[in-house]
Amino acid sequence: MTVTEQTFDVSCVQLFAVLSEPETYPRWLVGAKNIREVRDGWPAVGSSFKHVVGFGPLVIPDRTTVREIDAPRVLELLVRARPLLEAVVRFELTDLATGCHLRMTETPVGIYRFITPIAQPLIRARNERSLHRLQDVVSARTPA
Repeated sequence: MTVTEQTFDVSCVQLFAVLSEPETYPRWLVGAKNIREVRDGWPAVGSSFKHVVGFGPLVIPDRTTVREIDAPRVLELLVRARPLLEAVVRFELTDLATGCHLRMTETPVGIYRFITPIAQPLIRARNERSLHRLQDVVSARTPA
């Protein structure tokens, strides 16, 4: 399990709006290439979006499915890029006096959990970079 945290200068509602919009993922999530389809009902539990992830010439099409949602506090996703990756990613948002705190927990499932101890420094670096990029996306969408 990898936990990454960051504070944002926007409300939980504003941050959750970006987290729950699949089309934003390629702009902030390191490794996300594009969104191929968003299923009707998104972001209800059980709904999904199809995506392509990868680095360089290695790309994998698969999907992400909502496991839990309690807007604007919790979004939990089952992320798949099989056969290499399958993980539960949980976003927990907490109001602060001047913004919002985000806790992102990535828990590997399937075969991915066996390589996570070795890959954890890379996972942490990717998630930290992703949250910095998320800050840029959120700031660009929020009026000054």
